[in-house]
Amino acid sequence: MRRRHRVLTLLPLALAVTVAVGLSSCGDDDSTVTGRGGSSDGDGGGGGGGGDGQGGIEHPTGADEMVLEIREEGGLAGPQQVAGPATLVVTGDGRLVQAGPVIEIYPGPLLPNLQQRTISEDGIQQLLALAEDHGLLADVTYPNPDGVMDAPDTVVTISAGGETFEHRAYALGFEGDGAETDEGRARLQDFVSAATELATSTDDPSLGDEEPYQAGSYLIRATPDQPDRTADGLEPSIVDWPAGAGVRLADASDCAEVPAAAVATVLAEANQLTRFVDAGVTYALSVQPSVAGRSCRD
Repeated sequence: MRRRHRVLTLLPLALAVTVAVGLSSCGDDDSTVTGRGGSSDGDGGGGGGGGDGQGGIEHPTGADEMVLEIREEGGLAGPQQVAGPATLVVTGDGRLVQAGPVIEIYPGPLLPNLQQRTISEDGIQQLLALAEDHGLLADVTYPNPDGVMDAPDTVVTISAGGETFEHRAYALGFEGDGAETDEGRARLQDFVSAATELATSTDDPSLGDEEPYQAGSYLIRATPDQPDRTADGLEPSIVDWPAGAGVRLADASDCAEVPAAAVATVLAEANQLTRFVDAGVTYALSVQPSVAGRSCRD
């Protein structure tokens, strides 16, 4: 395929999801859609086939392939984080994964609350048609707003028609009253709003019931940390890192992918103050479930 690339008070589901490593600034003058090339030879473990021959827009069909992803990257984030979960992801095999409600408690769970539901081919085609109507199956350059610091990039990635388009706009919706004045940025903002509205619908016939997302692997980042009490007097819990994890925490200073089977239980029981001991060293972890084949290379 040629590519171009709830319980306690709940925080409202928002488009902004904490993501990325480090700090971001305004960056370049323009944000763009990036085309990434690659010839199709008929392989690809599922390839692009959805909608093909049915009058719809062709798209990937594999469980580890992404049709649509909306995420935010950059902005102000702690240095110990791996890239956070996307706002929503639609996979080729008809699953919609998105962040669920967040419990307003500290320390909160270490793992994010990701939910998944089925989405029919009609639903996928509705999203792809929406993208086409908003001019997102094409190259677009998005000008950056002036005077906005430390805001995230909104990144919309769409795989359709044998190509993958990545749209990246800095500080989308951050100007004035939140309404974009640039036509291209306004179309992108409208698409993100419409796609998110569809994904969170409770009565759309193309969507199934929500259930917890079960990850096949986790992306982790480990940072050596002293398990001191917090300013509120809370003491971290100390847990041994599973010997059978297959990854030593000393090797996860940047990012490492760990099979879920070996670590799912210990991670599910951990909270934000849990510290993990491996080879005599205590570490703080940043952890995200891998969705649609996303890896440390992404």
